[in-house]
Amino acid sequence: MQSSKSKSLVQWLSAAVIIACLIVLFRIIPVGTGIDKLQTYLASMGILGILIYVGIYVVAAILLIPGSALTLLAGVLYGPIVGTLVVSIGATIGAAGAYVLGRYAFRGSVERATKGKPKFAAIDRAIGKNGPKIVALLRLSPVVPFNLSNYFFGLTSIGFWQYTLVSWVFMLPGTLLYVYLGYAASQAAGSGKSSSVLHWVLVGVGLALILIVTVYITRLAKKALASEEGVTDMTGNTATASAPHATWKRPIILALAAGLMLTLTACSWVNRNVLSGIFGPPPVKLVNKFKSNPHGPQFSNALFNKVVSRYVHKGGWVDYKGLAAHPQNLNAYLAALAKAPFAALGRNNKLALLINAYNAFTLHLMLKYYPHIKSIMDIPSSARWVYVHWNIGGKLYSLDQIELMLRKDFADPRIHFCINCASIGCPPLRQDAYEAATINAQLQSQAELVNNTPRWVRLSANGKTLHLTRIYDWYSGDFTQAAGSVMKFVARFNKQVAAELTAGHPPTIVYKSYDWNMDNITNRPS
Repeated sequence: MQSSKSKSLVQWLSAAVIIACLIVLFRIIPVGTGIDKLQTYLASMGILGILIYVGIYVVAAILLIPGSALTLLAGVLYGPIVGTLVVSIGATIGAAGAYVLGRYAFRGSVERATKGKPKFAAIDRAIGKNGPKIVALLRLSPVVPFNLSNYFFGLTSIGFWQYTLVSWVFMLPGTLLYVYLGYAASQAAGSGKSSSVLHWVLVGVGLALILIVTVYITRLAKKALASEEGVTDMTGNTATASAPHATWKRPIILALAAGLMLTLTACSWVNRNVLSGIFGPPPVKLVNKFKSNPHGPQFSNALFNKVVSRYVHKGGWVDYKGLAAHPQNLNAYLAALAKAPFAALGRNNKLALLINAYNAFTLHLMLKYYPHIKSIMDIPSSARWVYVHWNIGGKLYSLDQIELMLRKDFADPRIHFCINCASIGCPPLRQDAYEAATINAQLQSQAELVNNTPRWVRLSANGKTLHLTRIYDWYSGDFTQAAGSVMKFVARFNKQVAAELTAGHPPTIVYKSYDWNMDNITNRPS
């Protein structure tokens, strides 16, 4: 009895450590960005992307490759409903294929692999008496590995169509659990569409309910299996009774896995700055690529100035309802951008144009989906930042490509405080358009505003903790190149932080959660 309690304690503690490590790893590595990119790639393929995923799952099942990771990933990529459907189709086709191969192509190999093993002999006897019921119970509470059992069932007396239908129906509970686990993990990784408390409560409650129901069904299935005549030895207890140490096999494996996860998490924490760039924005070398051209062509941003001066309110809050009703100036500005002589413009003209263009394109993108969205994250990822659609001087760009140009070609990380992603967490839109003649002063005022506003930068009362916008985390390489470190860059604009550095008391940096809710004027704090 004491041994049983000890084993249970080891397993639960190990599982808790593994889950905690995964959460920490998700916070260290911007997995959400990588997920977003993979979603974008699959979405761009349409139905073909789903068919490819189903095909991969079928091949994995036939080749005896565990499908747990693929099932979890389906929840990440497709969500709980579509993900369950995709995995269910792939797993059922794979199981049917393995059944046929086990019965006809590899019969001899399967017979040799299972011969003399009491577990398989018991299953064979039980299926001979009550095939569909036993297969159903085994799908709910698997006694043997899923992929191997598919081949073994081909040797039994159950018919193909009975086996396939029963497998499909009774694999659904386990499939839904794993898919939902993947979905919940994707929310924790930051690829979810909402940051509201209600959203997280619903995700947590949904996971808890599915877990409880699945565990309950599994226990019922185990009891039903134990009551079947000739199946009592399926769990293999009689075979291992003479070797008590074997019962510690699972706890030991879980404990070793927990230790490995702790080591991996510790290494990741030490190298978190390097790892943060794996899925995040690509690192760039800051180079001032362009020269001034005072005698060259000029580009007027007056149309965009009319837009922001009328529909952007103090604090960067946008009147999307008003702008949606009167988009004429915004549309006219986008048309002007398409004809801009971008290549011939001087440096400051290019810089002002690109910042305005990024902000104008984002506003236009939001209007396309307004009022049916609450966040830019509600827009399909394939139509968001990677969408190659925006015309500048006759050439199409994505928002990501425009941002990359701004980062690598102008050697001025202050641009991060100027481009806006239509979110509360983003630096605010100005009420005036950027212009070549005033661009440096505008960049400076934006940097000072962001770095002295608690919404983005806040030094604790005791001066020991510096709370920073995630922008400093995501683009830390840019700020480090410009100032030597993120904190030194902040100190250029924040006198309190500068004083702490001068006194030799650098605060600890803590990155704030990013609020992806719309910067709609209706969301402005009262």
